[in-house]
Amino acid sequence: MNTAHMIGLALLLAATTGHAQDRSADPLHGLTRCFTGTEFRAVSTDRLPASVTSRAVETAKGPLRVSLADGYRMMIHRQSMEPLVNLKIERSAPGTFDADRAAILLQMDRMVAASNGMHTERSEQDGIEVVGLNNPAIGTPNVISFYELFDPATGTVATAYILNQAPAVREYASQADYDALRGRFISALSGCMAHALPSPGSQNSDRTR
Repeated sequence: MNTAHMIGLALLLAATTGHAQDRSADPLHGLTRCFTGTEFRAVSTDRLPASVTSRAVETAKGPLRVSLADGYRMMIHRQSMEPLVNLKIERSAPGTFDADRAAILLQMDRMVAASNGMHTERSEQDGIEVVGLNNPAIGTPNVISFYELFDPATGTVATAYILNQAPAVREYASQADYDALRGRFISALSGCMAHALPSPGSQNSDRTR
């Protein structure tokens, strides 16, 4: 089993199990095809087990739960043999999106408070709320940037860990290169979230915002 697949499975096992959920529908399937035919590619895609119903986030108020009605874990590559992004796509349980978003933002606040120079970036792209934490240098071990994308129209949350690749296979030669690459990935992800999923009750997958 390759390293990327092991990372994805480790994240799956870190979540909380409960009663199996109905998986006859697959509302997030469209997002698993976001990077087909783009400069990015999904090397592994693992659906969340139906028995996993929530995950924990650490906040200054203590651990909080984020609901999981459905989800996928994807390892995203560009051209390198090493992954560029560890991506989680999750659907909140009905009626819990606002509480889930609040818990995740509290987690991000705690991460900033405990960091050494990490800064927050906020924007809206294609109607998707984007909140990112960026370490000050591309030499940061493991994860350089941590992004959360929130889509209230569908109750979907995407979590992107943008990884520090080994220097020998790294796809960004400078901070400017990395910033541009990160920007292209986040734009591609937010655009796909805005248009690949139907709003609840909609028959059209391309929403008008």
